[in-house]
Amino acid sequence: MQLTSKEQELLSTYQNWLKKNNLNGNCNAYFIFKTSMLVFQVWEFERLISETIWLKTDKQDWKFYIKNLGDKFNKTFLLEDILKIEKDFVLETFKEKANL
Repeated sequence: MQLTSKEQELLSTYQNWLKKNNLNGNCNAYFIFKTSMLVFQVWEFERLISETIWLKTDKQDWKFYIKNLGDKFNKTFLLEDILKIEKDFVLETFKEKANL
């Protein structure tokens, strides 16, 4: 399954936001086409502190799979919701780096 053009644009906007705020050295966000997984990682001092994996279930919905290698939820989300959750987590983690 692929990202829709709207989803590609949203992910690209999020990746650009990370770069603009000098957070791309601490954060990764990418889509794995083969497995339909969207992966977000947050690193601090070469240590992975958060990894979130979202599985695409159909054209609109994403299922939250793992966060911080422990919490699991059985709920679906739109990509807009996912990016807000991830952005809020990054901002909370790197308050002093974010220049908003």
